[in-house]
Amino acid sequence: MPTLSVVMPNYNHGHYLKTALDAHLGQSEPPCEVIVVDDGSTDDSCAIVQDVAAGHAAVRLVRMARNGGVNAAINRGLREARGDFVCFSAADDLVYRHFASRSLAILAEHPTAGVCFSDPAEMVGDGGVVQRLPLQLRDRPSLLLPADLERRLTHSWFSFPGHAVLYRREALLALGGFDEGLRWYADWFTTCVLAFRHGACYVPEVLAVFRVSPGSYHARGLRLTAVQRELVFRIVDLLQSAECRDVAPAFRRSALMPELRARVLVWLLASPRHRGYLTPRLAVRLLVRGLWWWLRSRVPGWVRPAARRLAFGWSRLASRGLRAGG
Repeated sequence: MPTLSVVMPNYNHGHYLKTALDAHLGQSEPPCEVIVVDDGSTDDSCAIVQDVAAGHAAVRLVRMARNGGVNAAINRGLREARGDFVCFSAADDLVYRHFASRSLAILAEHPTAGVCFSDPAEMVGDGGVVQRLPLQLRDRPSLLLPADLERRLTHSWFSFPGHAVLYRREALLALGGFDEGLRWYADWFTTCVLAFRHGACYVPEVLAVFRVSPGSYHARGLRLTAVQRELVFRIVDLLQSAECRDVAPAFRRSALMPELRARVLVWLLASPRHRGYLTPRLAVRLLVRGLWWWLRSRVPGWVRPAARRLAFGWSRLASRGLRAGG
């Protein structure tokens, strides 16, 4: 069985750390190491990790010399890791008992896959209510080749759940780790590149849960319009570079963009250097998903599931029409 290193970037999440560490240490297939990279916390995080490490040789604390941000902490942990695979587990996320074993089992069958992911799930704050969001890509654990992923993403867009992804360490190191300049989109971009380059294994069940918080890194970032625009442009610039020449066509054909709102359509159209990435399929996706984002905060909760199905179903029909039309 391949081995797994867990890298847990942490900044002032001491109140979640013990639960998160216990969940990884209690896995049916325990990781070979759990590396907590503390990014300059000012709470009792380091003391908590050291207390757990005293009873578990697999736990190790790495302290950053200064607060450098989550991607700097992730890359530091990646350089420290020794497992065949590595996952980056936030201190406030949850993992279930078979998170490692189910993922490593399918990866052992497909040694060339770059990543493995499972179905996403989320929990708002500390409420304890978990919303499962099944992707329904396959009915059993299997390998999705790059061409399979492209077809799936073209037909019905989905996002790789960063909280439930395992990366082949050598493939990730060859990529240079996470691009720190991409900020909250670094994991999305990295996962897409490795999946299109090497294929991805998929486990059709919820193995980890993402904790949603209005003050999270990503949620705060979405409100920074100028920064969001620059990140969109940076992604397109990277896809136009020599380093991404092999995967750029798949990104464009799949109409991939980490933010699907109408404002992204405006940004791309207004930039001569970046508008070439825009396709009819991406334009439709941005408009339809943008409409959904606008509606979701303005309609009663009981209406949202039906509105979502209608909007996304129309998007899929439009995509099929575009594909049929060449």
